[in-house]
Amino acid sequence: MKRFFSYLLLIGFSVGLIFCSIGVGETAPKKRVAVLYFEDSSRFDSPTGCGCVPGFIGAIFSTKKRWDLEAGFAKMLNRKLVETNVYEPVPTDELLDAMALMTLSRHNLKKLDQSQRATLAKHLNADVIVIGDIRHFNQERLRTNASRTLREGGRQAPQGTATTSYTAPVILRGSLHRVTIKLNMKFYNASGEPVAEPRIATTRDHSYAGTKFASLEASVTEEGTNVTFGQTSEKQRRNPRPIVKPTELNEIQFASAEYDRTLFGIVTNESLVKVVLALRDNVGPNFITPWEPKPTTAKKEKPHLSAADGPIKGKVQYVDNENPDKIYVNIGSDRGIAINQEFAVFTKGKPIRDIDTGEILTYVPKPIGTLAVSEILTGKVSVFRVVEIVEPLKIGDVVSEVPLEVLTPEEQE
Repeated sequence: MKRFFSYLLLIGFSVGLIFCSIGVGETAPKKRVAVLYFEDSSRFDSPTGCGCVPGFIGAIFSTKKRWDLEAGFAKMLNRKLVETNVYEPVPTDELLDAMALMTLSRHNLKKLDQSQRATLAKHLNADVIVIGDIRHFNQERLRTNASRTLREGGRQAPQGTATTSYTAPVILRGSLHRVTIKLNMKFYNASGEPVAEPRIATTRDHSYAGTKFASLEASVTEEGTNVTFGQTSEKQRRNPRPIVKPTELNEIQFASAEYDRTLFGIVTNESLVKVVLALRDNVGPNFITPWEPKPTTAKKEKPHLSAADGPIKGKVQYVDNENPDKIYVNIGSDRGIAINQEFAVFTKGKPIRDIDTGEILTYVPKPIGTLAVSEILTGKVSVFRVVEIVEPLKIGDVVSEVPLEVLTPEEQE
């Protein structure tokens, strides 16, 4: 009998362990992401390109070791994937082993067909395959300097004493640096089929305006205001400025911790965050990234609108005449939209007037085409591209998730 109860106790203990192992606290498995490669099409730091120190000056001052953008972008993207705690990047050694198994070279990766991508994904146990093309990687500079010597003379002193005077330079400095990075990305699923081809574009400016008089220096940047007296290192400043000087950039290793302090590094990280957001929007799962503000209970009065609340609607806020695929619409991530989601666009049609007063009661919406989401910028604005259009877009044209029956005058204003 004792042995019987011992068996029961052992069975109960084992069942308890099983329930603990599958119970509360278990997290979903991470999605495996294989970043195959980045191709550098930017011509950065080339004799005819747009490097930090271009032309013959760059040949004199630049270092022999240039930035390896292709390896650096892949390394930094994998770093961002780890930070999500949702995606798991495929290690480089596993990728190399799979390439050796399939007798693939670095050059062959650019020519894979769907069947080969599926085989590679199987060897890597990858849920998603990612490749990138660095289309633009550039820093522009516009800088001006001015100086003036200030002479200060003392008052007339009593007889027998000398007057005092001194001179000090007054230096006015102003500069503007702009970094632009553009990426063309491609996502494939485990079957080797294309999922999305998001285009990422990020631009950030660093402006500086300062005055220096003797040992006193006052400066204003987008980070804030600094007033220093004497020699102050950049690390001691209240608002350290990003590194933009070509001579300093040439001494920094790409994708290093110091690179993150450069204007190039800031924009690179912002671009790769957008790549991770595009992954989330196209392949899932839905989660809040470490770089997004956490939702607060104070904002529960504005929940996401469901289908029962009507179609998602917005208006064209800006049209880039030089780039018709950059249409800014006041619909963002707050509305739960996704990359490549299509919307109908309407312009004002025939007005409907009151037959007695002539007052415009409403308009008959005139469909003029279809737009699709190409980049989700914030919770309130996104960039759309033209899928099909029959007449030019105008600011104020209505963008709707589904065709509209009638637009009120307020919606058309």
